[in-house]
Amino acid sequence: MAFLPSKIQKQLACVLLLVLSSTGIYFNSLKGSFQFDDVPLINSQWIENLESFNRSVKISSFENRPVLLWTYALNNSLGKNKEFGFHLFNLMLHIGVTLLIFFSVLKTSSFHRSFNNIHNKNPEESNPTSIWIFPFITALIFSLHPLNTDSISYISSRSSVLATFFYLFSLYLFLNLFNLEKKKTFSANNLILILLVAATMYLSLASKLIAATLPLLMSFWYFVFSRKDMEALWKKSWAYLFIILISIAVLFLLGDPWIYNAKDQGLELYGQLPYLLIQIKIIVFYYLKLFLFPFNLSVDSGMPFSSITEDPFIILAILIICGIVVAAIKSRNIWLLVGTAWFFITLAPTSSFIPLNDLAVEHRTYLPMTLGVCMAVGWGISRLYPIWRFGFLSLIIIPFSLGTITRNSDWISEISLWEDVARKNPSSSRAHNNLGKAYFEKGNLTRASYHFEKSIANIPKFIEDKFNLKNAEEFLSRKKNPANSNSSNLKIAAELVEPHYNLASIYLDQGKLSLAEKEYLKTLSIRPHHTSAKIGLGSVYNKKGLYEKAEKLYRQAIKDKQLQNGNDFFPLAHLNLGEVYGKTGKISLAIIEWEQAIQQDPSLLPAYFNLGTALMMQGEYNRAEKYLLKCLEINNKHEPALFNLALTKQKQMHWQESIDRFNNYIAVTGLRPSALTQIGFNYLNLNDWKNAQSFFEKSLRIVPTDMNTLILLGDAFLAQGHTRKAEEKYRIALNLNKDSGLEKIIKSKIKNISK
Repeated sequence: MAFLPSKIQKQLACVLLLVLSSTGIYFNSLKGSFQFDDVPLINSQWIENLESFNRSVKISSFENRPVLLWTYALNNSLGKNKEFGFHLFNLMLHIGVTLLIFFSVLKTSSFHRSFNNIHNKNPEESNPTSIWIFPFITALIFSLHPLNTDSISYISSRSSVLATFFYLFSLYLFLNLFNLEKKKTFSANNLILILLVAATMYLSLASKLIAATLPLLMSFWYFVFSRKDMEALWKKSWAYLFIILISIAVLFLLGDPWIYNAKDQGLELYGQLPYLLIQIKIIVFYYLKLFLFPFNLSVDSGMPFSSITEDPFIILAILIICGIVVAAIKSRNIWLLVGTAWFFITLAPTSSFIPLNDLAVEHRTYLPMTLGVCMAVGWGISRLYPIWRFGFLSLIIIPFSLGTITRNSDWISEISLWEDVARKNPSSSRAHNNLGKAYFEKGNLTRASYHFEKSIANIPKFIEDKFNLKNAEEFLSRKKNPANSNSSNLKIAAELVEPHYNLASIYLDQGKLSLAEKEYLKTLSIRPHHTSAKIGLGSVYNKKGLYEKAEKLYRQAIKDKQLQNGNDFFPLAHLNLGEVYGKTGKISLAIIEWEQAIQQDPSLLPAYFNLGTALMMQGEYNRAEKYLLKCLEINNKHEPALFNLALTKQKQMHWQESIDRFNNYIAVTGLRPSALTQIGFNYLNLNDWKNAQSFFEKSLRIVPTDMNTLILLGDAFLAQGHTRKAEEKYRIALNLNKDSGLEKIIKSKIKNISK
């Protein structure tokens, strides 16, 4: 590198250190799994691959974040559901953001130094040695800060990192548009840069709508660092850039009703002004506190909602913020002023007058930290004497690095993540709900039910009262128009519904039908058109033998789906409705429902099996074989399908084919007494008494008290002339059975032997 100019060498050294430090600190995040919202997001059909994305996603719909979705589709195209690839992409984006911070501050510092040299102002700030220190410290603090782990380790938070990357890229390109040392007229280079700025602005806005603040900050950035009056500014030809950028931003905002959608999530729950006031407290006592002391980081903050009348900390927070703003203005320090403005302006879309469902989320600070608090702190450290600067920076960097590495380990699995939340915030309903789901997926129903019960117990009282959860059945009965609850109520109650529904499902799996019924009813009291809850409640009634109630619920679920989607695409409902028809002897109706389920979901194995079994019972053996074979295409080790396929051959009196099928069944499943008995029965009909006897005896060695097998073995002995042995087996069977019908048959066989 000796052949390179000193300036380039310093840049490369800084870049290399930033890349290596970021990679080293976040290396263990690459082992993380998909979490929480990641799984349904990654498995969405519109981002299955790039082709699906191009077919399904409109790039003009900013509400749906098309650029963000494109990156997910790209990840899936490179490796479907490969956690490593998704995490690596997030890390690369974070490194890119870190480098853009460095170069943006460096560019602005150079620009500011030129201004000071021209106007003979503040010679200390024009020191060529210090110009490298400030951008590097700013970028390094941001790169290693533990508060960023939520954005980087959580795949669903990629939107914050991606939007920030293009946000800073747009700003950096914009910084190249003005230079006080060279007063140029409008040129082709200016036009290219303007187009690039507009393009990166679009990419940021289409990643996350926080980019709406970009035109304002660009304008503020120029005004502060150019120190030109308005009249001079508008005389410059490139000033029209602001008109273009602001116009683009307005069009983007009007193109999607994102503000109203955002308000829907929390407006009813909190209210607009109360939300703004609680956010002021959160900014000071949560976000800024975590920046200075990044300990006890949590996916679920546990920040309770409070009003200004009952919480003096809100008033204190207002005073603190006013003090920060006044101090930044009075300091007359340009970096403190810009950093303060950047922090509050970029935080405004999520922490001001637009009520969101979650009060405090760590990834909201990702953009505000970049050229906000990190830049302000970076400037402060860079002004210290070298020895003090090194010592102070070490006191920050070492614990920050260790904190980030430790925090990344919490994201390794869903259980480790939510166990961490539960330790730090034991009253979190969400933490226990997600722990319940994680344990349920592991097959640990005991731990799952424990955490679901804890989740429900921790539901805030004001929400519980709002939805009248203590008397769900009464609430349902007096609801005049449940369809009205489909708007904001659904969004507010989304996390409230889930623990009740999940707990009900656990109880259903455990056979606790009354408890399952109770929780399904509570779910439906919150969300009357929760179709899955209706299916679950129908299954409860199905197991209780209340078939009319079950049928009614399944039909309602199908109707709700039809109202929601314009069709009755609900294969599970058709499957379960068919089961009820089958149990009540309405086989023809059951077959119709199962055929409908298969039509809607060709991979629905239980529907194929049920169809095959029903058709076999009706004597339609060829059709039965068709569906049973289809079942085995999906799962070639499906035991009931293998058994019934062999049975269809037996019912057609294809004895040898049936034997072959049952032997295949045994080869797959291992020895089963029922299969051995059926093979013996087939040999009995082939008049192969010895083989029949052999298989019956093998079956009885496993289950010595099987009455039917004992009778058949007696028949085999009798066919061979072994009357004494035959009578012995008949009498054993007779002693085992008190059924009058079979008793009569057995006694008749014994009587015939006596004759």
